[in-house]
Amino acid sequence: MLFSNDKRESQQAERQCKKTNSQDSTKHGGRFGNADDFHLAEKKELLGLLAETGEALPEGGEMVLDLFVTLEGHVSPDYIKNLLHQQGINVAEDTINKSLELLCRYGIAQKAFLNGKGPWYEHLHLGADHDHLMCVKCGKVVEFPADDLKAKGRQTAAEYGFEPIHQKTTIYGLCPECRRRQEPLMPLAMAATGEKVKVSRITGGHSMKNRLSAMGLTTGDTIEIINNAGPFIINAKGSRLALGKGLAQKILVSPVK
Repeated sequence: MLFSNDKRESQQAERQCKKTNSQDSTKHGGRFGNADDFHLAEKKELLGLLAETGEALPEGGEMVLDLFVTLEGHVSPDYIKNLLHQQGINVAEDTINKSLELLCRYGIAQKAFLNGKGPWYEHLHLGADHDHLMCVKCGKVVEFPADDLKAKGRQTAAEYGFEPIHQKTTIYGLCPECRRRQEPLMPLAMAATGEKVKVSRITGGHSMKNRLSAMGLTTGDTIEIINNAGPFIINAKGSRLALGKGLAQKILVSPVK
């Protein structure tokens, strides 16, 4: 499997999903006593709704449903396809996508795009509510209850005369594993969007340092990465600066603690 950025983020998030599934296999048993009974009841409820509306899962979609209701966390269609393949079940990608979209329409799943990546699909439990932490380096997603955050959101909406309808929060940052792996110094070009770093060293000689100094960027400055795709845009002392990738490679930075 190729390790492009998207693949690496997908694999990291899905490893977290496996961990979540192993921890939460009986978390949602509720009044049904155990997870298997709960999943069976969810399936029966969905099939009943489909019968009422005249819709149906695509051929092979019931196998996608049987697997999906056992999963927790955020999963991609590729992850579901691989899990089914490991069980000796081959389901076409189009069938998986259509099944997941149907599950979203009937409230069994919800679709999410996190940090511009996705779609991810999450098993939706009635009455459950949470927000997300997402690592901008590896794509790991952590769910957390945020009742205080929700209350603050409702209070703020009321202060501005808004009637809140829906509130979801995703906090972007670096997970503990990525923070531990982070080198003391790295080229600015490797920093993630939204990350704050300190300029520790500028390579390339006096002319390079003078050029950057004329732009308003010197050693010791704390800067924020606004965009690391295309022109490298940073916030330096309250001003936006555009740097080429070659120039960003010559600026060595360290994380801001």
